[in-house]
Amino acid sequence: TMASLLQRTSTSAVSVVPPSIRHHNLTLLLWKSSARSSSSSSLHKNTPTSNDTMARLQPLSNKRRRRESRRHFQTQADFQQWRRNVRDSALLMFRPQKEVEQIRMEPLDLPTAAPFLQSVAPMADQLLLAGVKDATPSSPRDSLLECTYPLESNDILRYSVTDFSDWSAFRLGKFYELVDALTADVAYRHVASSSSGSGKEEVALVTAGHYHSRKYTRTDLNKDATLRSYVTKVGRSSLEVRTDGWQDDDRLINVCHTIMVALDPQTMKPLSRVGKALPPLIIETDDDRQRMQLADQHQQIRLDRSKNAMQLRNKVSAPPTFDEMQELHAIHRHRALQREQEGLIIDGTTSSSCAPTVREYTFRSSRVIFPEQRNVHGKLFGGFVMSEGQSLAQYTATFFAMGKPIVSMGIDEAIFLQPVALGDMVTFTARLVHATATTCRVNVTVEVRDPAAPSRVPVRPNRLVFVFGGDFSDRPQVIPETYQEILMHVDARRRHAVEGPWDEEVQGILQELASSTLQKPRISPESLNRIYSASTMQLQ
Repeated sequence: TMASLLQRTSTSAVSVVPPSIRHHNLTLLLWKSSARSSSSSSLHKNTPTSNDTMARLQPLSNKRRRRESRRHFQTQADFQQWRRNVRDSALLMFRPQKEVEQIRMEPLDLPTAAPFLQSVAPMADQLLLAGVKDATPSSPRDSLLECTYPLESNDILRYSVTDFSDWSAFRLGKFYELVDALTADVAYRHVASSSSGSGKEEVALVTAGHYHSRKYTRTDLNKDATLRSYVTKVGRSSLEVRTDGWQDDDRLINVCHTIMVALDPQTMKPLSRVGKALPPLIIETDDDRQRMQLADQHQQIRLDRSKNAMQLRNKVSAPPTFDEMQELHAIHRHRALQREQEGLIIDGTTSSSCAPTVREYTFRSSRVIFPEQRNVHGKLFGGFVMSEGQSLAQYTATFFAMGKPIVSMGIDEAIFLQPVALGDMVTFTARLVHATATTCRVNVTVEVRDPAAPSRVPVRPNRLVFVFGGDFSDRPQVIPETYQEILMHVDARRRHAVEGPWDEEVQGILQELASSTLQKPRISPESLNRIYSASTMQLQ
């Protein structure tokens, strides 16, 4: 199919494609052919309209791509300004105490007010939940839920979330577990504002993805940590829920934006397709308006990225640019010359002086999904996917760092395309696809495998991209080999160029850790005995 595509695309294109052609060379030829065409329509005018493969692979025209890309973060300054806007717009933070007291936050019964959190958190009875009681949750403040981890006074809880990093001491996988459940509870609180009872009979909410999550400051496990989730924007069949993690009342630690999609329970179609809509969000303050503007920006960025995505199975798939492929070609050529000078290696491994490949930093883990991992809808809890993916990504980044300390910085995105049912066989694959002197990105795909047909291609795998910082100055550049790895590498490289993290940011974190006198949390023997007793009772 690809060879015939080259023949039909342009009279000046290569007429015969050798069977041994490399994937990236094929993309280079495709790019040259499209560049010679005056427009996208002339590029495909000789292509039969019945050819579904051609329709799926058509690239965006240069004019359209330039128009769409203007809405992305264009420079590092744009991204830094966005981060400042997100920080300054946090609900109830950096505000006068009088304004905060007007919200009338009260303790809530966790099993009643947050059933998703109750169903997935093994230590939910140790958490503290607060919100507005007996309110019609139509504004961000009314639907807000605030969950506190009493780390300062609860040794067992502190032990359950501890990570090995001093800067990301609160395990990032645990943070995303809580975010995934808490955002669902907040979304249902908002939906309940226009329906009788809990509102869960009239609409089914599913998590589409988590986006734009990056740590701001370090976490201190000797102090309580609070997560505050609230709605920022509502459309006809989707809504954005923002979660802020903070300590000391005014120190923002982490932010995550989650997209929930509302489905009709009978047809399982989005509400907008069945003539229904979610209850609107009431905007009361300038801060609410600023957060809604940020949500509009996030939505536009997601739309633009979907139009410019390089995933091969998307309806519209854009190849890497000519310059990007030339750079990859030069990297592969340099590596080939290195291997030739040192002598060919029969088993395909590389010597210490040769740049490693993505394949050498690819790790997998597989799980069977059991009932205790389900959410209230009977599907796999999305927080479990986030936690497992983050653990495998951290494992991969640690191997690349050769045991040096690394810092979990956050995620670029976590997109859920395929629901996972009980009994499914799930495989997590982590690939370190891009690295600089101070950062690396690990792409994790989550695929449902069919044991009756192991060779069948998984349907719409879920994908997550994690960001880590550390001292990788003595590590060589990682080289992608397969075309799938090339696309992941190019996407990660584009993100790093604009969204970082950059060298000075990571170096500042490493210097802070080196000079820090913060004491690591210690667990007393009495606490360890209580943990052991609680685990024994749970097993019994």
